[in-house]
Amino acid sequence: MVSQRQRLARKKYREEHPELFPEVEPTPPKDPDKKKKKSKFKRKKAESNSTRDPNKPHKKGFKKHPLRVPGMKPGESCFICKAKDHIAKLCPEKAQWEKNKICLLCRRRGHSLKNCPDKNERTVDKKLCYNCGETGHSLANCPQPLQDGGTKFASCFICNESGHLSKNCPKNTHGIYPKGGCCKTCGEVTHLAKDCPNKATQFSAGAYDGNRSSGYANAASGMAVSDECKLKFLELKTKRNYRFIVFKIENQEVVVDKLGSPQKTYDDFLAAIPSDECRYAVFDFDFTTDENCQKSKIFFIAWSPDTSIVRNKMVYASSKDRFKRELDGIQVELQATDPSEMSFDIIKARAF
Repeated sequence: MVSQRQRLARKKYREEHPELFPEVEPTPPKDPDKKKKKSKFKRKKAESNSTRDPNKPHKKGFKKHPLRVPGMKPGESCFICKAKDHIAKLCPEKAQWEKNKICLLCRRRGHSLKNCPDKNERTVDKKLCYNCGETGHSLANCPQPLQDGGTKFASCFICNESGHLSKNCPKNTHGIYPKGGCCKTCGEVTHLAKDCPNKATQFSAGAYDGNRSSGYANAASGMAVSDECKLKFLELKTKRNYRFIVFKIENQEVVVDKLGSPQKTYDDFLAAIPSDECRYAVFDFDFTTDENCQKSKIFFIAWSPDTSIVRNKMVYASSKDRFKRELDGIQVELQATDPSEMSFDIIKARAF
């Protein structure tokens, strides 16, 4: 690549030795008397409104509008009430439309940060350092070393107290997000799996080893399966010693929760499953076909009610496929979030 110094040196050399760089003359044409052809293309002149034919369609030119509304022509209506006599900024229904907004300052519904009653010069206009508590600079430009992760003067969105963030607030029952969330590796609510400090040790502990039994936790779900689960399921499948088995996750391991004798009915099975906690279950369903043949099918039911904790639902959902592979012989799988989704009629319909 030619540098600027080389270009200047070459230019100076050309000026000092012009005889070495003669100017190139243009090549003369073969026929100097030949005339150049004129183009027959003519631009159409803009027609005035008086000379335009009213029967012919007229294409309007593109004009940029200040307001953009999805699904409608730009600038024709208010995107809140769809009226064409005003824009959204002046809409009378704007207050009703903003009632579900959450203020970023006071974390209350019904208004935005622009209209917050708690907003003042100290909270919005001036920069506040969460580490030293001084104004005029942010946390990223603080000259002092970080203390407590730089949250000493930070305000919590949940309790409005200083000294901690909302993810570490003792009044936070949903994890770091309003809809819930937790780490799939260690189960803590202060971080997710991608930020877990035990992620490396968990993956190494779940790595495959031929000398280990399959009861160890795998790296995908972090859940182990006890040997009792597989033995009880084998007895249900081969010896028919049980009508149903209910499993639960306890201490990062799937264990047997309840057993049902062969005399139990499907109503007893529904009564054995808690209404507000997630469970795995297998049920041995006996039925008679239209040809008067006695048959049975083993159902695997993943019970995850809406009233259960979000963390438990996430753990049970991530471990379901891993646990199902350990139970060899499942014929029908059923997922239910409500008792009506696993009623006896649905079980009977799925069996046929």
